[in-house]
Amino acid sequence: MTAQHDPHRPTEPADRPYPPEPWDLTGTGAITTWRVPVGSLPGLPSGVRAAEVRGTALVTTAFVRYDHRGLMAYDELLAAVVVRHGRGLALSITDIWVDSETSVAGGRGLWGIPKDLATFGEHYAETADGPIASASFSARRAPALRLPLPLRGSVVQTLDGRTVASPIRAGGTVRPATGRWDLAADGPLAWLRGARPVTSLLARDFSMRFGS
Repeated sequence: MTAQHDPHRPTEPADRPYPPEPWDLTGTGAITTWRVPVGSLPGLPSGVRAAEVRGTALVTTAFVRYDHRGLMAYDELLAAVVVRHGRGLALSITDIWVDSETSVAGGRGLWGIPKDLATFGEHYAETADGPIASASFSARRAPALRLPLPLRGSVVQTLDGRTVASPIRAGGTVRPATGRWDLAADGPLAWLRGARPVTSLLARDFSMRFGS
């Protein structure tokens, strides 16, 4: 895949403490999609609106573990809203934590992704201020599905005061699952406590390219 230069994106100095884009990552993940009242959503980038239906938006939460087969290895917890951007759909990450300072710096510097640091266990994350969330997942009696082609999309964030869309592509094997989440009542994902889970997936082995 040949990287295309964005003339509006500033060139990254060589001494930045993170790898240049794109980032090729590999790992496993546990994902849940929720229906959330639009009025409960956090703020979104300028010019972006939730892809709502009858006052309800879709939000994805995920625990991800990237491993050493890719560019970096670290744990991650995120929440992202399905949004309308231009004529298409995209994701906008509202909350995200990792246990890698390099990932924090790169996510913020390259794409405007608001990463913060957290401590992780198995499907558990907390900061110095207390727990964020924990979850448990069990695979359903359904066959795993190998995606025949990489899924392509974009992530829309605020970078240096501008709304920017960064390409993402991912492929791998997924399996339907049952997911149960415990969101800390006074934690940063408490806005999801009144939401309704729709479906969960386990990604036992995936690869992802983030950025251009």
